Amino acid sequence: MIELVFYTVALTATGWAAWVRRKCWPIPWERTTTSAIVQLMVALVLIAPAAEPVIGRLFWEVTGRWHVDNLLGFMLELGALVSSNIAAMMRMPTMRRYMQPLLWYPLVIGTAVQMQLFWQSPVTHNPGHDIFALPHHHWLTMFFGLQCLLLSYFGGINAWCAMTHLRGDPRSRPVALVWLVCVGLGAGAMLDLVITSLGWEWFNDGYGRLAMCAAVTIYAISSARSWQRKLEQWRGLIKVTGARL
Repeated sequence: MIELVFYTVALTATGWAAWVRRKCWPIPWERTTTSAIVQLMVALVLIAPAAEPVIGRLFWEVTGRWHVDNLLGFMLELGALVSSNIAAMMRMPTMRRYMQPLLWYPLVIGTAVQMQLFWQSPVTHNPGHDIFALPHHHWLTMFFGLQCLLLSYFGGINAWCAMTHLRGDPRSRPVALVWLVCVGLGAGAMLDLVITSLGWEWFNDGYGRLAMCAAVTIYAISSARSWQRKLEQWRGLIKVTGARL
């Protein structure tokens, strides 16, 4: 029941944030944040055990493999972190030229390897709802290990960007603090994933998903409020001109 509540709150928050920021897509340094919110919203749905009998079965009909929805959800998690990192690095002119080697190369190579590991795993032939609760094979263990490694890498860059902003413009500090909180919650979710993947089932109480829902909710709300605050100084002009933002 509590997991359902967390999912409901997280999906509602991301949906609201995406709507609030719907006019951000043409703005390069705002588009990536909105993209991260949308990716996290879809990832939550794809990784949820309740999605497997419906979305997972649709993918099974097409590919002949189960848990393809989980695979896409894990990749969207990585994509959301990369989008968040791009949003931060776009505001740091000296770092923009490093975005491709620091972000895109690890993402493309890492996800390509993950797809191969996942496709070799016997779990793709098991229709069980919760991928974390299914018997683990070394292929899936390596897949989760690489997922944790990539999450740690991109999360570390996110934390570094947040610390950099904390030392810089005071206006960026509230958002930077939120980034640090979300990275911390994401680390907790990753720890639960690692523990579960090791087969220590007494830890498998869904805390990782709860932490992920909490991180997504905080990130979505703070990003939406950040955009609303940026518009405050232009409210008068917006009202006079009738612009819709």
